[in-house]
Amino acid sequence: MTTLAMLGVPLFAIARDGNGDTQKDKDREKEKEKNKEEKEEKKDEAKDKAKDAAEDHDKVVDGPGTDHSQDRRQDRRRDQVKKKP
Repeated sequence: MTTLAMLGVPLFAIARDGNGDTQKDKDREKEKEKNKEEKEEKKDEAKDKAKDAAEDHDKVVDGPGTDHSQDRRQDRRRDQVKKKP
């Protein structure tokens, strides 16, 4: 008898919930769709930012650590020293 009561409680709970067409379920579905769309938008924005960063990197005159950047740095230092006296 106790076993039947233990098995019956979850059945009553399921029966009370209905067939799943409650307002809460509809709200959850809308929220899921909204979150899914937001995630896709963020993903697209991240892709665009990465693409822009890659394009900007190509536009750099002399990247750091190159021979030309070293020469320009030395020229600036030399010019600063000449201006002081």
